[in-house]
Amino acid sequence: MTSIPPSAESFRWIRLAFVDVLGTSCALAIPSGRLAEAIETGVLFDGSALQGPARYLEVDMRLRADPSTLVDLGDGEARVTCTVLTPDGTPWLGDPRSALQVAVDQAGELADHYTASAELEFYLLDDAGEPIDEGGYFDDSRGLGWQVTRASAAEIEGHGIEIGGCHHEDGPGQYEIGLARQAPLALADGLVVAKETIRRVAASFGLQATFMARPLSGLAGSGLHLHQRSSDLIDSQGELTVPGRSFLAGQLAHARALAALASPTVNSYRRLHAGPEAPSTAIWSNANRSALIRVSRGNGEESSIEYRGADPMANAYLLLAALLTTGLAGVVDELELGPPHDEGTGFDPSSARRYESLPRNLDEALDELAHDDVLVDLFDPALLDNLLDGRRTELESFRAHVTSWERDRYLDEA
Repeated sequence: MTSIPPSAESFRWIRLAFVDVLGTSCALAIPSGRLAEAIETGVLFDGSALQGPARYLEVDMRLRADPSTLVDLGDGEARVTCTVLTPDGTPWLGDPRSALQVAVDQAGELADHYTASAELEFYLLDDAGEPIDEGGYFDDSRGLGWQVTRASAAEIEGHGIEIGGCHHEDGPGQYEIGLARQAPLALADGLVVAKETIRRVAASFGLQATFMARPLSGLAGSGLHLHQRSSDLIDSQGELTVPGRSFLAGQLAHARALAALASPTVNSYRRLHAGPEAPSTAIWSNANRSALIRVSRGNGEESSIEYRGADPMANAYLLLAALLTTGLAGVVDELELGPPHDEGTGFDPSSARRYESLPRNLDEALDELAHDDVLVDLFDPALLDNLLDGRRTELESFRAHVTSWERDRYLDEA
């Protein structure tokens, strides 16, 4: 018998929410009387929406609602996260949420103890597209930005998603909301809800919230830092275990391919390589904040393997699936982890040390992903093709666009 949350009786409309292959939020609204159908068998819809810009032909699919994710949006409307099924009711592996569930299942016992928390950064802009304040790290002013951030955090927490904290970030008008540690599927669901909520709350204040990796020249980029934890990977003293060292080594070994999922847009590469707190090389550290992965040692159960290469435009389902799978590959292959690099790396030509650089642009990253055997084997061919085609479509559009920089630089040149 279908289990319908008691609160569902108070709603008129239910938004069946899902994300496409690029991580864009999508939804189909149904009358609340169809919720039982959505939970039990799924509601038919055009599944080509999951293909992103590479959409070609209509494909019949089903959206099956996860009743544990039902949240009240107000005004008689609710939202529920969905998994995509084929018409015969089996999970469709072209669905990002299904892809993450596959990765969790394949990780077996490692996934049983694996959790992650997230630091989600964003800018708040006025109607002229400018930052709403001049604050910096942990600014304690109680202006409009703090009101939006506090209201957003409260609403997110009201949806059953625990908040770890929130504060002003480095850039003017830049804020961060932290999501507390959860299992990977719950965290990915929570990040989608969090971004939707922040946008909606900001709009109610007459502001725009943006999750672009670097929306403003000369100012700090926005990251999505993921703190990975497991008793299998980090011991009670906060030190990496032997499997933990191999897990981290696995993520470093696949760092260039992971960039296509963690930093998935043309704009993402305005953030990478752009400053002391934006990673540029595949190194790990205990203290160096420019490292791709930082291990916060000595904090007991709060110690984590912090992946710093992602920005908020990443599809959280695909990114978490890839992080878990590449880490597992390192454990299976018993990869050796080199020493940490706790000093700055930079790009000093005279340095004797050379580290593997992260991709300098989206083209490089997509090529790395397409040739990474571990990640190619993880994702359904249709999902991977749609992802690569969608991002390459964006690249072609970008290449054809004449920027204001080009006009300023070349318009009067001989």
